[in-house]
Amino acid sequence: MRKTAAVPVLALLLLTGCTNAGSAASPQTASPSAPSVPSAGQSAEADEAAEATEEQTCSELLGTGGRGPLYQAISLVRIEDGTFGFAGSPDAAGSVDETLRSLAADAPPVVEPQLAELTQAMGGVLTLAEPSTGAAVNFDPFAWTDTIGDILSVCARYEVGLAKPAAEGASAAYPGYPMVVNASSVDYRVGAWFSGSLMDGRLVALAPGLYGPYNPEVPDLSLYYVSTAVAGDSAMKQAVFPGSGGTASWSGVRPGTEEP
Repeated sequence: MRKTAAVPVLALLLLTGCTNAGSAASPQTASPSAPSVPSAGQSAEADEAAEATEEQTCSELLGTGGRGPLYQAISLVRIEDGTFGFAGSPDAAGSVDETLRSLAADAPPVVEPQLAELTQAMGGVLTLAEPSTGAAVNFDPFAWTDTIGDILSVCARYEVGLAKPAAEGASAAYPGYPMVVNASSVDYRVGAWFSGSLMDGRLVALAPGLYGPYNPEVPDLSLYYVSTAVAGDSAMKQAVFPGSGGTASWSGVRPGTEEP
């Protein structure tokens, strides 16, 4: 039965030439194409491009010698003993705010939300800078320090020109040092710098207002004087690490509450 039925159908197709015409006349539903999956090489290239953009933005934020707009923003706000205030000039604050907003406009995703938060917080800093206007101060010091810490946790690895190894016997000049302290006990600027990079939330105080990250697996504190990851008071840093530049240093970093 199947052979008998197939012959007339085949003959009809050959006579009318409807094989292609029928196909063309019938509407076709396009099957959805499968999403393209980037190859390993394409993924690596995308990661490299994203990292390059991240490095560029971070480098512009940090600048050189501790003079980048992020350092400048940090230095505009003084936070100690549960109080906060403005430490700078209104003109300087306005200039920093403008620079940060420009960088935030083209920021890569890894720091885009943090820079958006920072530029928003700068509004409060500008209010602190102009108390004579009588405008209500809307500044959250805890949000400020958290945002600074988030940005530094991303960008600190791109910093250059960190401290150089100290001269032998530097610790003898500062009785009681080196010592291990909690990061929560030190100046917020130092805590922000090391945010996200501490193994157990502790630092080594190398001198009054000068710190390095503590590693529980390296209990010999004298070894921390040859570390390049040092942050703190600018004057103290030059005393202990002469010629190291202004990177990761700020004026007026006082000893933390757990130090002598």
